[in-house]
Amino acid sequence: MKKVFSTAAALGFCLYLPAAALAGGNTSNDSILRELQELRAQVSSQQAEIDMLKEQKAVAPAEDMEYLKTKVTAQQEHIDAIEAKKGFVVSGNELIDQIKLKGDLRVRYEMRDKDYKEGKGEDISRTRLRTRFRLGGVWDNKEENWQVGAGLATGSDDPTSTNDTWSENKPFETGNINLDYAYAKHTWDKVSLMLGQSENPYKSSWLLWDGDVRLAGLTMAYGQKEGVFATGGAYGAKWVDDKNIAMLYMGQVGYNGKFSEKGKFTLATGYQTYSHELISEGLDTFYLNHVDPNTYDLNIGDLYGDVSFPAGPAKIKLYGQIWKNFGADGQIGQSQAGSSFPETPNDNDLGWILGAEAKVNDFKLGYAYSMVEADSLFGYLSDSDFADGLSRTNKQGHRVQLGYNLSKNWSTSLTYFNSERVVDYASAKEDQVDLYQFDVSYKF
Repeated sequence: MKKVFSTAAALGFCLYLPAAALAGGNTSNDSILRELQELRAQVSSQQAEIDMLKEQKAVAPAEDMEYLKTKVTAQQEHIDAIEAKKGFVVSGNELIDQIKLKGDLRVRYEMRDKDYKEGKGEDISRTRLRTRFRLGGVWDNKEENWQVGAGLATGSDDPTSTNDTWSENKPFETGNINLDYAYAKHTWDKVSLMLGQSENPYKSSWLLWDGDVRLAGLTMAYGQKEGVFATGGAYGAKWVDDKNIAMLYMGQVGYNGKFSEKGKFTLATGYQTYSHELISEGLDTFYLNHVDPNTYDLNIGDLYGDVSFPAGPAKIKLYGQIWKNFGADGQIGQSQAGSSFPETPNDNDLGWILGAEAKVNDFKLGYAYSMVEADSLFGYLSDSDFADGLSRTNKQGHRVQLGYNLSKNWSTSLTYFNSERVVDYASAKEDQVDLYQFDVSYKF
């Protein structure tokens, strides 16, 4: 889970690079300047000697003249290499080869319409402006095959959102900065070991896991861009008490392949299971307060596939995923969808999604339809935008996207969600929910 930094810690991280240049780099910068001065003096002296010999038309052995010229050239190349370091951060650890920064800034205008059933309430519209800012760095040590990554993001400690809503509680309130991810990764040829909190390393659609979820624990992976791959791990899902932690165990095997020069595909099957401590705690925050801890489990198997290929000027991607919670069990009223849900969990344990994406020049188009039965997945960690304001499970509907790249870094997009319940019942108030999102983003 994301941990909220203190202001000092957050600023410390954000200012790491300039601090490294001023602190860890002070000694290095001084030594670079001294080395440049010494080399320039040597080159100047040797070049003067060559010029003097030429002016005096002295007969010097050809090998001596050639030696002096070669030495001057080599030292000049050395100077050029040192000069090239100007403007780069100098690390105090010589084993670190490079530091790569990446991040993005997104401003979002969002409007949500709730349509209520007749006699259940008046329709409600909500609008808000939100900002998402993310900044991360990856430190590579090629000699020892280690990589360390860490990043910050706006938002709260909610694992499914890095958005910060403008003036949500106070006029022009300032936002929070959280630890988004922090991990260390070691690689042996096709095998890697990753420890810490990182982006989701498993192949999946956007729905089964929200894109902001960061798994914290240990991951082992095998495979490369093409061929067979396998990923597995153990993750600390929730600290329950001083003696217990609810664990998540996951595994996935699959294949990345090609069927033409530009056509490629991915097939993967996976399984995830949460230890029973998460169910036993039964917090309403996780929508597990109504399930029967004696019979209910979260044991979810899934099958994912996608295929990408060109079609004239367009680049097309088709994808799909189906999943089933083999641990869903209990009586009527013992569901993630709430005590008023009129069916048993084991009759509502399946979900699926089908989608298509197309890119034509700078335009992007996308469409997906999904059906998520009430107990088919862990609703708390599924996509938080789909059916927002309606339900985290027991939902179905459409997602439509249109995007345009204004430049290499700037882009805009419009996303529309339309959702309703899979199983309707008398006590349910909302009929359907429509969500509109207009984004302007800058990636760097």
